[in-house]
Amino acid sequence: MRTPTIIYKNLRQRALSTILTACSIALGVALVVAITSLRQQAQENFNSVAGSYELVIGAKGSPLQLVLNTVYHLDVPVGNIPYGYYQTLKNDWRVQSAIPLALGDNYHGFRLVGTEPEYFTHMELQGGKKLTFAAGKSFAADYEAVLGSQTARQTGLKLGDKFVARHGIEDTTITEEHTEHPCTVTGILNETGTPQDRVIFITIGSVHELHVPDPDKPLTGQDLLEALQKLPTDQPATTKETGHDHHAESSPQPSAPSPKSQVEPGTQNPEPDTSPINEVTSIIIKLKSPAFMFQLHREINRGQVAQAAFPAIEVQKLFNIVGTIDRVLLLISGLVVVVAAVSILVAIYNSLNERRRDIAIMRALGAHRRTIFGWLLLEAATISALGAVTGAVIGHLVLMGLKGYAYGVSGFPIEPWKVIRIEFIESAIVQQLPGEVVVILVATVLGAVMGLLPAILAYRTNVSTNLGA
Repeated sequence: MRTPTIIYKNLRQRALSTILTACSIALGVALVVAITSLRQQAQENFNSVAGSYELVIGAKGSPLQLVLNTVYHLDVPVGNIPYGYYQTLKNDWRVQSAIPLALGDNYHGFRLVGTEPEYFTHMELQGGKKLTFAAGKSFAADYEAVLGSQTARQTGLKLGDKFVARHGIEDTTITEEHTEHPCTVTGILNETGTPQDRVIFITIGSVHELHVPDPDKPLTGQDLLEALQKLPTDQPATTKETGHDHHAESSPQPSAPSPKSQVEPGTQNPEPDTSPINEVTSIIIKLKSPAFMFQLHREINRGQVAQAAFPAIEVQKLFNIVGTIDRVLLLISGLVVVVAAVSILVAIYNSLNERRRDIAIMRALGAHRRTIFGWLLLEAATISALGAVTGAVIGHLVLMGLKGYAYGVSGFPIEPWKVIRIEFIESAIVQQLPGEVVVILVATVLGAVMGLLPAILAYRTNVSTNLGA
């Protein structure tokens, strides 16, 4: 009788035990595959988007929060900076383009982002691709809106439709609706597979006018909170002799910079604000030369008005933090696989007493000790391999189930069947193999190792004793 036939009959004879043990292996492998794939695809997506941004400017605070809010439309804004500061940066001779963003409202959970029409011509996606319109065109006046592809699909809004925004970046029923200022859809962007897909773009002026207090309308708690947040925290320096603002006398008012002017290092004096718009949330900067990146970054961060952040660096910091959690989850998944492999040992060991007579008969018929030893090892390895293959498939099926949710939350697509990479094993051969194959091989070898003890006991089976039993 051939070895595969014998192993098949042995496994079939203990079908319930085999299935439960294989399912335990499958659970651990599925966790390993799903967690690894999610982390790798998330990092690739975050890095690809961050690579489209050279420098982002925002209020003082957490640079990671600034990047998440500006680049990925996640988290809450750090704060606002003066509109005149944006004008100063825009006129800086080192800056090729400066695009302001202003936040504060949402529609059914999709953020309204105030910006300029140049956003749609200057912004570049991975590989230098530009934003393109599936329908309509960019906004040309206040209260006109451009929708991301996901926003349009989930809200059902079409060209010419009107909608009313709700105050705040989170969709809650207790916040005020701007019923007096409905927005009209003028354009819908093509799908990009980036966070831009779940955004509603309007003009900076629209954001400003939506938040101008109506003198005939009583102030709400949210209005009072915003007013308190805008109050200055530090008093201007005064001299002991006169008690007046010494800084105001000694520092002349900044004038509009010439094309070759620079932001003054450490002070960042904003250009006089002649626009009715007071503030912006952040600014996306593209420089004329990469040589200016660190220079401008240092100048801005030395000042008191704003901070500058490199998206690529902040994303790397984020995944260094997340990587610790990722490793813990993978460790837990590995422990699940090990515990499941131990169950293979227990299952085969417990069945060994029932099989000693069968083993003795096969030995009497001419089967060698090494043959019996190999059968037990192959049986353990087969159970583990079946579980590992099933687990790899289940892991990708889990990703398929999470695909829509992940895209809705982050704006990033997930490829459910994309193969994983095994990064913690530094071997050229391993790196060339699909990660799933490596995981299955490791699980199979682990199962075979757990079958060593029962195989040794079977190897030592006494033929005469068991035949006479």
